[in-house]
Amino acid sequence: MLTVDHYEIIRRKVRDGMSQREVSKELGHSRNTVAKALRHPIPPGYRISQPRGKRVIEPYTHIIDAWLEADKKVRRKQRMLATKIYERLCQEYDFTGHYSTVQRYIKEATNRKQDVFMPLAFDLGQEAQVDWHEAVIYENNVEKKVYGFCMKLCCSKTPFVRAYESMTIECFLDGHVRAFEYFGGVPRRIAYDNLKTAVIKVLKKGKRRLNRRFMELKSWYLFDTRFCNVAKGNEKGDVENLAKRSERQFFSPVPSVASMDELNEMLYVQCVKELDRKASAPHSHTTIGQLFEEEKQHLYELPSQPFEACRRLSTFPDKQLIVRVDTNRYSVPTEYAYQSCQIKVFVDHVDIFCQHELIACHKRCFDKDQYILNPMHYIKLLERKPSSLDNARPFKGQPWGEDFDLMRRELQYRYPDDGTKRYINILLLFTTYPQKDVEHAVSICTKCRAFSDQAVESFLRNGSHLNLAGNKVLVNEGTGKRSLQVYNQLAGEVA
Repeated sequence: MLTVDHYEIIRRKVRDGMSQREVSKELGHSRNTVAKALRHPIPPGYRISQPRGKRVIEPYTHIIDAWLEADKKVRRKQRMLATKIYERLCQEYDFTGHYSTVQRYIKEATNRKQDVFMPLAFDLGQEAQVDWHEAVIYENNVEKKVYGFCMKLCCSKTPFVRAYESMTIECFLDGHVRAFEYFGGVPRRIAYDNLKTAVIKVLKKGKRRLNRRFMELKSWYLFDTRFCNVAKGNEKGDVENLAKRSERQFFSPVPSVASMDELNEMLYVQCVKELDRKASAPHSHTTIGQLFEEEKQHLYELPSQPFEACRRLSTFPDKQLIVRVDTNRYSVPTEYAYQSCQIKVFVDHVDIFCQHELIACHKRCFDKDQYILNPMHYIKLLERKPSSLDNARPFKGQPWGEDFDLMRRELQYRYPDDGTKRYINILLLFTTYPQKDVEHAVSICTKCRAFSDQAVESFLRNGSHLNLAGNKVLVNEGTGKRSLQVYNQLAGEVA
């Protein structure tokens, strides 16, 4: 095959006055080769006039296409490879062609059906995208799965990532609120796939039935939404890339933290570091942070109050003064039994209201089938059910500390008949005095060895002053000195 150098020599000689016949004789090329070199300054290469026919594979292409289409509904790891398709063609349809022929056709058919995409460009503040990803961490040396909420501005590519213990609606809403605070504004539109916390049902003609709390979030911050087609998460590629980067950069190596707050502090630092990276084309002359400062000016202004990122429930406490949230049980005070309650489930705590009054606040628990009980809610029941003190679930595990345990042991020792009743009298003081004051009073009385319900009540009633006068049981009489004759008597008895 002639190269560019050969073509150049032929063309030079003809240009310098030699005829095609003379060039052909001198260089040993055919007249057709010389004419071809004059027509093409660069060798055109081999070109077939018509595409090659698929004589062997042609009768079987519709079978292969049907198998490939059916494989789309099968789990990815159980789909047929080219070797399996070739074996089936040979066994079931007496195919006589070569394996490479089948392999080549499968590649062509696959490429023919692949999606093509439109290159996108976003204006400043025009759109952000949202997605979740999973990760594993070590919290107090225990392996734990967490979920990363990701939001990314599409123009400046500014990222925001925060970790949560679940992907419930309250975590989804909280992620939005914190992202808007981090960005210092609200993008004009946010893109989502059809996640359940936002979309209840996909309707015809691209319409969606949205979660009510998500609609309230939209109304609060006044942003528009764009939803991807079903199973087309690639239509929000910016945040998909952020999720992958978060998994491989922010969570690699696997973080070892003491709490979720520490993990989120770490993620915040990582997001700030991303601002120093170069922005993508056509803004590669600047950094993400510099472009972000420009994009801030095009975001909607934040409302004066942030959205209350919680899930709302309505229920009635049962006979054990318990309301259920997910699989866990939370307590309410005795006086609100069987009354209608409204519950606000936040990411880190649970608030319980009755007629718009906050009656209980508990730390959120993400374990399953747990009891989160406040012993103060059950104190009043001890008046009517004193025998339940030992086995009551809320009072297990020293809820008020060791001083109360010491007080009870001493009361039962000193007053065998009514020691437990006296201890309950002390607990009932919680209904009259602040909890810290009662705990402080019991601590002082145990240090003074004034083991009496009357002493604790006296301390509270007299304004943090313990008055033991007039109570012979609590007064230590005598000088504390003992006669040495006692030892002489003991010595004489031994002798």
